[in-house]
Amino acid sequence: MHAVLYSAVTVRARFCVSLLTFFPLICLCAQTSPAPQSASAVITALQQLTIDPAQTYRVRELQIARGDIKIYLTEGILAFSTPIAGRPVAAVFTTDLSEGGDAEVLVLPPQSSERAAMAAFSKSPNLDEHFDSAVFFFSDDTVKELLAQIQERPVHTVAPELLPRITEVANKVLRNSSDLNVRVTQSLLDNHQSSNGFFYGRFGGRSLGVFEVVFEPDRFEPITVGRMVATPNSQPHFQIWTSFRSRGAPVFVAGVPHIHSYHLETTINADLSLSSVAQFDYQADADDGRVIALELSSRMRVTAASIDGAPVEVLQQQFEDDPARKGSAVLLLIAPSPLTPGGKHQIEVRYQGSVIHQVSSGEYFVDERNSWYPFIDPTLAVFDMTFHCPENLRLTSTGEPVSETVEGGIRTIHRKTEIPEAFAGFNLGAYTVSTADAGPYRIEFFANRGGRPLADLSTQTANILDYYTKRWIPLQTRSLAVTPIEGYFGQGFPGLIYLSNVSYIREEDRPINLRNPRLDAFFSDMLLPHEIAHQWWGNVVTQANYRTAWLMEAMPNYSALEFLEDSKRISARDVVLDSYRRELTTKNDLLPSESAGPVNFGDRLLNNSGLSAWQMIVYEKGTWILHMLRQRLGAEAFRTLQLHMLQQYAAKPITNEDFRRLAAELLPADAPDRDLTLFFDTWIYGTGIPKLKLSHPRGTTVLTMSGVDNDFSVDVPLHCQTPVGSLAMFWVRASLGDNPLDLPRGLRSCALPLPNEFLYSLIE
Repeated sequence: MHAVLYSAVTVRARFCVSLLTFFPLICLCAQTSPAPQSASAVITALQQLTIDPAQTYRVRELQIARGDIKIYLTEGILAFSTPIAGRPVAAVFTTDLSEGGDAEVLVLPPQSSERAAMAAFSKSPNLDEHFDSAVFFFSDDTVKELLAQIQERPVHTVAPELLPRITEVANKVLRNSSDLNVRVTQSLLDNHQSSNGFFYGRFGGRSLGVFEVVFEPDRFEPITVGRMVATPNSQPHFQIWTSFRSRGAPVFVAGVPHIHSYHLETTINADLSLSSVAQFDYQADADDGRVIALELSSRMRVTAASIDGAPVEVLQQQFEDDPARKGSAVLLLIAPSPLTPGGKHQIEVRYQGSVIHQVSSGEYFVDERNSWYPFIDPTLAVFDMTFHCPENLRLTSTGEPVSETVEGGIRTIHRKTEIPEAFAGFNLGAYTVSTADAGPYRIEFFANRGGRPLADLSTQTANILDYYTKRWIPLQTRSLAVTPIEGYFGQGFPGLIYLSNVSYIREEDRPINLRNPRLDAFFSDMLLPHEIAHQWWGNVVTQANYRTAWLMEAMPNYSALEFLEDSKRISARDVVLDSYRRELTTKNDLLPSESAGPVNFGDRLLNNSGLSAWQMIVYEKGTWILHMLRQRLGAEAFRTLQLHMLQQYAAKPITNEDFRRLAAELLPADAPDRDLTLFFDTWIYGTGIPKLKLSHPRGTTVLTMSGVDNDFSVDVPLHCQTPVGSLAMFWVRASLGDNPLDLPRGLRSCALPLPNEFLYSLIE
């Protein structure tokens, strides 16, 4: 995590194993002799992959359709690869050596926000690109479909003298695609239905250069278009141009958790290297076949693994060209025979690596807080964890304390969760430790030497916990550890909070560059209540997919604002909201910062637009969205909405549409937009912050809106006086340009909503 100012940053999302995460350089760790179709045999075959001269054709008018992806091979040469494990896994297409050769790929995103995202990268809302070369990898019926079309059309075999040239070019392309080796290997050893097989295309476009199109029908969003990019300040990552579910696709049904219990025993050595044994139950499904696909920090190396006590083959990604790379990597466990569908299997993974380092101040920093153990999403499991570390260090983690002992210079800590959790974390350092009871909770306070007086932190934490518990529901987790971390951010895990070490320092003692009213409010007033609120929002209620990640950050942030409002004053809340408005409307490259994308893009904003845009949109605009929703519902109905979320979605993840339906049920009877469709389309699924002006030319009333796109539409609340002098709210649906208002009889002296009620700016 990079140092972050101005906003609490909590990286919580984990992505499923996807084509978009695969990179080259594979490590094989085989504990048994290679069985037929072993992973090592498949990798060897992929590294030597070649086209099949007998399956190389001059083709015309072929078509591949995958959802809203359409690929037209108008004229060119198509060569299939030699089979691996009995079937071709790839094909190469080129227009070289084909007079008048041509091909085209079309992708038509159905949502306006996705069309806008596509246009930002490709200069067109729809992908319509002619290409001269492409490589395809697949685990579906692509070969069967293409051969059927070839048989129906008059085609010509390739002249023998041209085959060496075609083979040389095609083989180079195939063997430069090792970033797909793990995914292809998994597809050859699992038991997926062909209808759930993936299709991948890497195209050499005539205008756009190299880009990729992916279709994975069993994913939440099967279609993804983008390209790999690298910048001087970031590691290579996949830049998503668009990602969506096809028109007419069936409703996505999320998978059930496969892992239900963890036993983790971890040793942290004096050099801060880590070795661990992870044991867990895994419930297989019919598609698994012989493969269990997991993820683990790219800084960890698996040394051994077993299923039901028997050693198994391991296939793990490595990043030897970037040993400092952060994030998770794909890990495959390959059994010698298919797993029992619906059966529970005992898994053990032994691994080691370095995810902890010392910073310049001498304190300790845990890098891979989300991926230090093998996982698969979704997870909902009881965690039973034992840690061994040098006795001069103190360690805490998710879970209730069971025991802590010191013997022979080694400190041993045992903690266990009493309820299933989605993930678990730990922190360690040369801490001073104190404990306090706060109602039903036991709070542990960890501080670096010379930090903020623990009594201050203890009182603040207890007050916040009491406030949220009375406002919502008691937590089932009874222990909460507050721990420092180097940097300008926080992060909340079940029962564990990482709190910026700046928050431990008294305001008057902080460095001058961290002293101003905004930063004082952030480090002293907002950060701790934000992270404590994650014990409810993100741990009790969890996101169904990356599109809902904004809600798991905006709700804690708005909860912190509600605490600030009630513990101090409304004006303190409004100062924060006003600062958010200024940042969102600040122009960057002639466009407002908010225009980088809608809040439901989640981590796509981080990858595509950078940390600042992600922070502002997910945290700050998300907070404003919830504030405007509270204005529409009323304060008490908004609290009821929070309670309904906690009561109805404690055992299942929540989607944006779930959230919309819950909120719509609590709208006042006379409110416009009764199902909140426009509200969500405008603020959550779209972009834009309107500029408003209310004028009265020749006795009329006109609301003028600018600064937004043509399709932007919003309900604006006006405050008007009645004939008896009281105030009444009148809702106006406005769009770009002048909106003449037909005010009800008797209403007069209407005014725009107050700045603390609605996210807009005034026309100058």
